[in-house]
Amino acid sequence: MDSITVARSMRGSLGMLAMAWLMAPSTREKAAEAGMGEGQGAYAVGRLGVLGNCPVDNVVAAAFFWDPAHMRSMVEEGRAAFDPIEGGRVYARICQEYGTEALADFEGNARLGELLERVVQNAAPHGVPTFVGWRDQELPEDVGAARTFQLAQCMRELRFGRHAIAVQSLGMGPLEAILSGPAGEWNAEFFGWSKPYPDVSNLDSARDEIETLTDRLHAPDFECLSDEERAEVRDLSKAARSHATERAEAADI
Repeated sequence: MDSITVARSMRGSLGMLAMAWLMAPSTREKAAEAGMGEGQGAYAVGRLGVLGNCPVDNVVAAAFFWDPAHMRSMVEEGRAAFDPIEGGRVYARICQEYGTEALADFEGNARLGELLERVVQNAAPHGVPTFVGWRDQELPEDVGAARTFQLAQCMRELRFGRHAIAVQSLGMGPLEAILSGPAGEWNAEFFGWSKPYPDVSNLDSARDEIETLTDRLHAPDFECLSDEERAEVRDLSKAARSHATERAEAADI
């Protein structure tokens, strides 16, 4: 399997697998229990806390798709309650705990983790700051569900960074990219953008170009694997997402 084929598959497999824990009620509850607050500030010093005590605009830039003013207020709220470096560590622990449940009894954990770790360690860091932050979070020593899931989170951040570059490369702003995507205005509201929204009905083809460019930018990350290993990554990633989805539906994690 070539690199672009496996890169294309990541959006629907590891991308969706790792997104689930960030949106889970249990993540918000655990963050609040740790003293990170109950609002969006916890997200800003949790998922984005891996960026460290950098200037606020560095977080705004790395978050990319969030409304800048809204993200600044999230960072200020979060940092008033919690140190971002420690927040990143707490979120990594929450990620591991979620993964322990989500990928429990998944037979492909060890092999998927092995292959993902190779990709994570070899991926170029240019333009992917949240990926670098997550890559550098300590992994569990045990080769199992928690480690594999945290590596899946790293992979999600890697594709996210490549996607942000693709959007900018094709001259589209973050709001236009969101509005022209599948979740449209719902996503725009979630990311803090205020109405009225611009008309993006003419951007369908540009959106397709962005996804294609994202795949092209992400493809070199898989060059460290053989054709057979890339096929394994695609198949195991899809299986892991299906496994986690079934467990979540059964256990409501």
